[in-house]
Amino acid sequence: MASDGPSHLLSLKVMRVSRPELASAWQPFYSSSPSFSAHSSSSILSLQGTSPLPGHPKTLRDFTHASELLMLPSSFGSIQLGETFSSCLCVNNETHVDVELVQMRVEMQTVTNKVTLYETDKTTGDMLGGGDTLEHVVHHEIKELGQHVLACTVTYRLPPNARSVPGASEDADDPSLQTFRKFYKFAVTNPLSVKTKVHASKSPSAMLSAGEREKVFLEVHIQNLTQDSICFERMRLECTDEWEAKDANILDDEGASIFSGSMALMHPQDMRQYIYILTPKHVEPVPPLHTPGSVIPLGRLDISWRSSFGEPGRLLTSMLSRRIPLPTAQPASALPPHLKRFGSIVDNQSRPRSPSLNQSRPGTPPLGHRPASPSTNKPLPPTSNTTLPHSPSVTMLASRLTLPDLEASLVVVDIPRDNIQIEKPFKISFSLTLSAICGPALPQHRRRLFLAVQHISPQKPVQAPVASVAPEVSSPRVPSSGFSTPGSSTGTFNYALAHQKILAASTVDRGPNSLAIESSSDESGPILPLPFYDSTVDTKNVRPKVMAVGPSAIFLPPLEMDFINEKNEPKVYSTTSLDLSFIALHHGFASVGGLRLLLVGEEIILPGNEGPRPEDVVKKVQTLKEYEVIAEIMIPA
Repeated sequence: MASDGPSHLLSLKVMRVSRPELASAWQPFYSSSPSFSAHSSSSILSLQGTSPLPGHPKTLRDFTHASELLMLPSSFGSIQLGETFSSCLCVNNETHVDVELVQMRVEMQTVTNKVTLYETDKTTGDMLGGGDTLEHVVHHEIKELGQHVLACTVTYRLPPNARSVPGASEDADDPSLQTFRKFYKFAVTNPLSVKTKVHASKSPSAMLSAGEREKVFLEVHIQNLTQDSICFERMRLECTDEWEAKDANILDDEGASIFSGSMALMHPQDMRQYIYILTPKHVEPVPPLHTPGSVIPLGRLDISWRSSFGEPGRLLTSMLSRRIPLPTAQPASALPPHLKRFGSIVDNQSRPRSPSLNQSRPGTPPLGHRPASPSTNKPLPPTSNTTLPHSPSVTMLASRLTLPDLEASLVVVDIPRDNIQIEKPFKISFSLTLSAICGPALPQHRRRLFLAVQHISPQKPVQAPVASVAPEVSSPRVPSSGFSTPGSSTGTFNYALAHQKILAASTVDRGPNSLAIESSSDESGPILPLPFYDSTVDTKNVRPKVMAVGPSAIFLPPLEMDFINEKNEPKVYSTTSLDLSFIALHHGFASVGGLRLLLVGEEIILPGNEGPRPEDVVKKVQTLKEYEVIAEIMIPA
């Protein structure tokens, strides 16, 4: 409560309007006092009973400071963000004569804006009799943190033959108008601490599900920073137009929250955790690739609560968003800059009398040449620069028609989980979708794609056999005759080394996205890459619980994509379905996979042609996508 000086005829008093509190009167507690027990059982504050009260104090020892009397706050108190500030303004006439009140204006000033809470009309003034009071209550919802100023301006007219206050007249034409101002400052603190975490689906089962892979899980941590207990009335996520939110904190269809009943009251410094599941309204057949570092807005939190004695509070958070993580940066080199610069110059210079890695030994025969082999006169296979018949080079095709890149997406449609048994085959249904960008600058054509799926498995490391060394004896050795004697022991064959030599001897065209081994004849068909992938998990002693049934590679029917864009669609989609057979070997939780999507060839059909021209046929194996795990199942015993 504040008042102005005695020089003005009118005075202004401002009082904050708050709800009353229970007066505290501490009383000693004696467990052997029958009079106190009788008094407490008849009191309205008695908590004595036969049934327990979860989450609340049970005995009078925990609630002994509260009494039955209500008390108004003696100080201004603290104001929290989201509360409604209420204040009563009283203009008192301190004289015995009538004074005309011309104008009264009340403003709430912050660092960013200024809001007018109350203002009287200048044209019609109110006459205050001697000793009378004019009262008005203003309300303002606190939406900003920091310093707030309640600015009050009072303008009145002096009665006849009254002395004016020096400096109080602002109008030179009418010196009888007197003005004084009062400023009341207070700070606004934050009642709640709101922290969020955004989680995306990462499991293989979710990534291969059309309804689960685009879900976003919003985790909200809320802490009560006030000195009083609060009770939440509403906790709602207002998501943007692109998302639909599901409150995972609801227990039943009636809308009962997990923080209800005995858990409704949130004590000071307590923390709660809320979970919201966000699903996009429009799900594309192929999930979009978000740019690293981009920000995706999700929505806002609308929080309403009641503090002590029903004091309302409301808080609307800023926009919550999901940030796409940036790629992991390479660690910085430990070498100083001058050593890097010196090393780059030295590396480019050739040093005499030093062996060069690019020099070949003159006595080394060329690759694939064996003098003792009976097929010496057989011509060597063509090099990688030789163009196969009926297979135009990709660069020639790209110079004539620039083809957009393909994006593949595999989705699990159905898994017969109830019919899975050990050593009994089962089928998993998939849906394969291909997409490509279709713009107005792209020539109109049709694209016929030849696809294949290949079952892959982690490549197990091959250990070289360790030759056992026989202990030497002290007896003299028998001299060798120079001829080899056949023995009964069989040596181990190194399959990994044999595969490497076969790959090196064949004609290989390895591009950045190609894993093909091209054949020298069209009759044998495309040669697919080896059905292995590099796994980060040690699979040396791991037995597979599920294995694929049938051939390792399955060729799919041709898939056509029509780039004759009449509706100006941004992308062209084409979908096909396939079923793959598997068999369970052991019970328990098992991962199914992996799988590789291959493009084994494509044909370009221009408008007006029934089929492709020879130069529009591309035969090249290209890996579109690899999946280490395509499903996760539980195999019963």
